Amino acid sequence: MTTAPQIAALHDKTIDVGLLREPPADEAELNFRTVLSEPFVAVLPATHPLARQRTVPLAHLADSPFVLLPRTVGPSLHDQIIGLCATAGFTPHVVQHAVEWQTVCALVETGLGVSLAPASIRRLRLRGVAFRRIDPGTARTRVAVAWRENDRNPLVGHLLATISQDPPNRSW
Repeated sequence: MTTAPQIAALHDKTIDVGLLREPPADEAELNFRTVLSEPFVAVLPATHPLARQRTVPLAHLADSPFVLLPRTVGPSLHDQIIGLCATAGFTPHVVQHAVEWQTVCALVETGLGVSLAPASIRRLRLRGVAFRRIDPGTARTRVAVAWRENDRNPLVGHLLATISQDPPNRSW
C-alpha cells in the first residue's frame, strides 16, 4: 500500500503498523518514527541532455514534462516535490501520473518525461534511466513507521523496540 491507504488502514484497524513515505503532520491518533532519511534524485531518460551531468540544477528541469505519483497516494511527498520545483522557480508540467515508483521510472525510460524521486529508487536497474543528484541537494524525504497511539498489541511494541536499536546506517 502507498502512504494514504496505509493511514486509512491504520485508522480502521486493518493493519497494526505501516511503513510509509513522508507521513502527514496532522494525524493526532497516529505516531510516527523515522527509519530512513534520503535525498531526492532527478529521474531522466538516458537520452536526456542532462543525463550526462553528475548533478542536475533543478531549475533546468522547468521545461521538461513530468511523471509523478498522484497526490492521492502520498499527499505529503507529492506536495514536497511540487514545493521543491516551486523553490527552483517553476511549476512542473505533469503529463502522466503513476501509482508506483517502478511505473514512474518505466514511463521516464520511454521518454515520456522526467521525475523527482527518493534516492533509493536508484536500486531499480533500468538501462534507459539515469538517476542524477539535484542541485540544490539539501531536500530530503523520509520513511517512517506508523502505528496507532494507544495500540496495546505486544507485536507492535516489539517491532518498535527493534526499530529503535541503532542500525549501521539509515541515511543516504
